[in-house]
Amino acid sequence: MTPTRRDIFKTVIAAVPASWTAFSTALAAATPGDEAYWRMVQRQFPLEDRLIYLNAANICPASRPVMDRHIEYLRDFHANPSFQNRDKYVEMRESLRGKAARMLRVDADEIAVTRNTSEGSNIVVKGIDLKPGDEVIITDHNHPSNNDSWKVRAKRDGFIVKSVPTPIPARGADELIGGIERTITARTRVIAITHLTSTTGILYPAREIAALAKRRGIWMHLDGAQTFGGLDVDLSAIGCDSYSTSAHKWLMGPLEAGLLYVRASRIPEVWPSIVTAGWTENLKGARKLEVLGQRDDPRVVALEASLDFINLIGMANVEARMRALATRAKTGLAAISNVELKTNMQPELCGGVVKFKLRNMATKRAYDVLWERHRMATSATPSGDSEGIRFSPHIYNTFEQIDRAVGAVKELAG
Repeated sequence: MTPTRRDIFKTVIAAVPASWTAFSTALAAATPGDEAYWRMVQRQFPLEDRLIYLNAANICPASRPVMDRHIEYLRDFHANPSFQNRDKYVEMRESLRGKAARMLRVDADEIAVTRNTSEGSNIVVKGIDLKPGDEVIITDHNHPSNNDSWKVRAKRDGFIVKSVPTPIPARGADELIGGIERTITARTRVIAITHLTSTTGILYPAREIAALAKRRGIWMHLDGAQTFGGLDVDLSAIGCDSYSTSAHKWLMGPLEAGLLYVRASRIPEVWPSIVTAGWTENLKGARKLEVLGQRDDPRVVALEASLDFINLIGMANVEARMRALATRAKTGLAAISNVELKTNMQPELCGGVVKFKLRNMATKRAYDVLWERHRMATSATPSGDSEGIRFSPHIYNTFEQIDRAVGAVKELAG
């Protein structure tokens, strides 16, 4: 009997393809809209069977293919740490740079390889010339690496940091743009925002804000920790001056690996934060910002592997799946009477972060119960305007897990 497509899927899923060749071959024969396709993808991750992991906004697990490549080169590195063997990493770093640039629709010379979003943002914070009286605009819900970092430098150098309140949820893109625009003065030199907030999941209209900044000659920096690897980010279309991101969140890559984009025309304006062996005035483009001393070269290979893994699936497919999971969660949570949803439903104002608050139970208690009774890994903000539980599902999750998570919240809501 000729096997049907369903039979083939069952065989592939049971086999749990771990090698790149097997996984790519299986994907080529599958249909992204089919749940069997996504179950196959899910099986590439080493998550515990009982665990419902909903914390991509903090750390994502790496897939088996990515870990395989990381371990392969880690063993190679320590088996032969000679200069001769390590020479190959120079070319591999350039391969990574090219792939990252293509994914972000920018030039490879505009990409620096960093250790995470925080480092990338701080390179910009510390590297731009600012003087007393200059103004930097941030938002209340920026990550500390794009918030407190500006405030600390302002104490030293005497410029002014203005923070714009973040609405929860936002009434529309105009409200977000307007809050920034009303804060701009003739002294504004930088607008630094989080592309998508980890606090309540608001997706800022970065393209419009970048255009606003460009018209006035203002540097626009974007923290992309919650968008790269989850959303199809086109930096050429956005038009920002710099963008920092990490591998260990939505990109599902290694820890302590990240990327910093700086527009070519802006690179000469950024002083390097670290200067050590290997740094020269002749380094091309953003490479002058990534000389940090001895690098963990196998980790850089793993970062490239995480790009390869997403490209096998297709960035558009990854975003569509992630959005479908997040929408399922928001729709279910919004239907529970004792739940206050703090994340927007409109696609243009949201991504993969889902924030909600139980009206009848302390947030810390709800967080603990979800873990203890249901082994559900989430995140929680115990107080403040963004108080609540955070779900952030990704492609290793299933609709069944989302329904179980919503069901558990409904049980707590009474």
